[in-house]
Amino acid sequence: MTLTYRDLLQHQSLDKSFSYGQDQIILYALGIGLGLDPVDERQLQFVLEDNLAVFPTFASVAAWDIAFVLELGIEWPKLIHLSQGMEIHQALPLSAQLRADNRIVGAMDKPKQNATILAAETTIRNADGGAVLARLQASYLAREFRVDGAPTGRRPAGQARPERAADATVSIATSPQVALIYRLLGGRAKIHSTPSVARQQGFSGPIMHGLSTWGHACRAVLQTAGDDDGQRLKHFSAAFAAPVYPGEALTTYLWRDGAAVQFETWVLARDKLVLADGRAQLKGLE
Repeated sequence: MTLTYRDLLQHQSLDKSFSYGQDQIILYALGIGLGLDPVDERQLQFVLEDNLAVFPTFASVAAWDIAFVLELGIEWPKLIHLSQGMEIHQALPLSAQLRADNRIVGAMDKPKQNATILAAETTIRNADGGAVLARLQASYLAREFRVDGAPTGRRPAGQARPERAADATVSIATSPQVALIYRLLGGRAKIHSTPSVARQQGFSGPIMHGLSTWGHACRAVLQTAGDDDGQRLKHFSAAFAAPVYPGEALTTYLWRDGAAVQFETWVLARDKLVLADGRAQLKGLE
């Protein structure tokens, strides 16, 4: 059956239930490298139960539901995560029952690639009272997947990188085991864990989850502009430019832009840009 653009925009999953507690919060923090330095108090606040703090990008996995996209008839190995954005409306509590609404909000046909770019949005609400906690925006490239009537064109260009030198540079090591940890949050595609599968896909070994790289970059932003206070983060977004291998060091360049921070993340050992068009907004920078 042919999927039309109109049908696509009607694809949604409303009021789906999720829950989490401290164990998931800590597992997520470990999955973005927090605790790798076990004597760094700034990291330990996110991985120890005493006075535990929720790292803000935990919102990206608190109601993670890739099945919503795959239900369109897309094979998971042919789905590429292009970008991820997030707005925090309220700080996530240490445990919660959640309700999530998922919608496809747009698409772009890429006939030369025999593919479609999909735009999805997720609204996460606290089941107790219905307050919106976060809104997530994601884009994906679905290979060998077409939508009848979808518009063609190019993705909007990202904001230009400032021409001046970066205002700050932060290097963060990644753990060789980071993908094996992060997969326990739900991203169990074998390209992140099984060497033979990764090699079949053209990589030298398993690669990190893009959202883990994204979370590492948020650490750099908060360390530089947010005093490691996750509750100051209002917005965080970036485009995935290239994969990262577990154990590689991530170097993030940051530029202050009024009330916002622009950033890029590189693996300097390979001279490879891995996160582009990064932007964050924090309370207190106005």
